[in-house]
Amino acid sequence: MGAIDSFQARMKSAGGFARLARYEVIINPPKNLLEEVGAEYVTGLSIMCDSITMPGKDLKTTPVKHGQGLTREQVTAHVYEGTITATFYLERNLEAKDFFELWQNQAVSNGSNHVNYYDDYASGSMEIHQLSSIPITETTYHIPQSEVEGSKYKDAPVDRFGHELPIAKTQKKTHETIRTYSMKVEEVYPATIGQIDYAYATVNEIARLSVEFQYRSWKEM
Repeated sequence: MGAIDSFQARMKSAGGFARLARYEVIINPPKNLLEEVGAEYVTGLSIMCDSITMPGKDLKTTPVKHGQGLTREQVTAHVYEGTITATFYLERNLEAKDFFELWQNQAVSNGSNHVNYYDDYASGSMEIHQLSSIPITETTYHIPQSEVEGSKYKDAPVDRFGHELPIAKTQKKTHETIRTYSMKVEEVYPATIGQIDYAYATVNEIARLSVEFQYRSWKEM
């Protein structure tokens, strides 16, 4: 088998490539913030996520030398790399901006340096899902009514003589969205809320807000 055949076989067995535009984000803010804004708004906010970075993982090493041998970099721990950067579409009243500022206020009260408990602002989480699709066939059956209106055979798939009526069958080929990889990010909070740049030249553009999330760790779901 040649290289091209091996590549095609690999992609076929894997179900194709992962697409960067096929993703889902679910934000789970701290309980007290969720109660304040409502679950319905948070669900809508997740849908308004225009882009996001899936975090990585790094291995922390330290140089180790034994006797006269060459120095080696030995793994001592694993660290979770960087922050999560996301952008969100903004409503005309900038409600998403208000939401993330409320979240930040759970950490430090606005207008003061009073710092709240860690769990007050970092007890939330975030889910990032890679999406794909599988072909499916939707089948619907239509059971005809009796030919005689008002008879005892109404709503039954038989005529007045008790003969079975044909059941219509309709099939439609479509695709079902599935999650092929899922990650849960723990102890999340918005560390940085980006600025909004206004310009007359952007008359047809939708305003977006950049948010950098700090987190402690992530795991596969």
